[in-house]
Amino acid sequence: MGNEQYRPMTSPAAPRRLLEEAMAQRSRCHLTLPENVVGLKNLDCAILESSTRGVLLESVGKAAAGPHWVGLDVKGYFRLVIKRQTLDEIYYTFDSRIKAAAASPAGLARLRLVEPERLVFGQRRKSLRLEPDVARLREAFFWRYDKSAGFSLDYPALRSADFRNGRARLVNLSAGGLGLGVSAALAGPRGIEAAKGDRLVVRLELDEPRATTAGDFWMVAKVCHVAASGGGGDLQFGLQFLASGNLDPKVGKIRWQPVEGNVIPELADILYYWHLDRHRERQG
Repeated sequence: MGNEQYRPMTSPAAPRRLLEEAMAQRSRCHLTLPENVVGLKNLDCAILESSTRGVLLESVGKAAAGPHWVGLDVKGYFRLVIKRQTLDEIYYTFDSRIKAAAASPAGLARLRLVEPERLVFGQRRKSLRLEPDVARLREAFFWRYDKSAGFSLDYPALRSADFRNGRARLVNLSAGGLGLGVSAALAGPRGIEAAKGDRLVVRLELDEPRATTAGDFWMVAKVCHVAASGGGGDLQFGLQFLASGNLDPKVGKIRWQPVEGNVIPELADILYYWHLDRHRERQG
């Protein structure tokens, strides 16, 4: 199969329909601009219109747009949420050209782009977020982490069996963090009632034979939010990865490295494979 999965995939859906859906979701369009001409490298915009006249954008912040922007080639990308319960999402990119540019009275840039001929699927690999299939989850362990005492490998708060029997769940997984659901019956007895700012140690072993690196990941994660899920006292945690590491079996210790740019690249590659698989399943 080689690197077939890494070729850009063109969406079969009409660009206008997807841009209209992005408008409905109030998704922003992020533009990459020729910095040497306009003095800006990137510009975040609201999508105001998508029609035969083109795509009308308005910048979120102030930008000195004017006639000198007209004719410039730009690249845009935007996000669509396709499964709201788990925040599964797709990113699309497109190439276009600015056909009109002006500044509003408030100093915001108003740009009309040539309607894109096509949208390319799955380019922002590091931004993918999805709920992994349980069958792809070989092992999953979570430990409470204490700054002074650390954690004991022999006593995880959550084990693989908890995910297989449904009492714990990976609600979503990205290269920079994850969503964790824990049943009320499990959270209290296992001491997993973490608060915002607490640290957890996470080990995930993912089944993806196409990946060029092993699918065994050790992470230190920070609890960013905690919320009740449903009416039964179940909990849902949002975690951000702070460090990743490798276990040295000789000494039983993990060598940690900080996560750069909120992304673990090897994890991003695996999620990209899974994302493409799901996209192909939807297309039949």
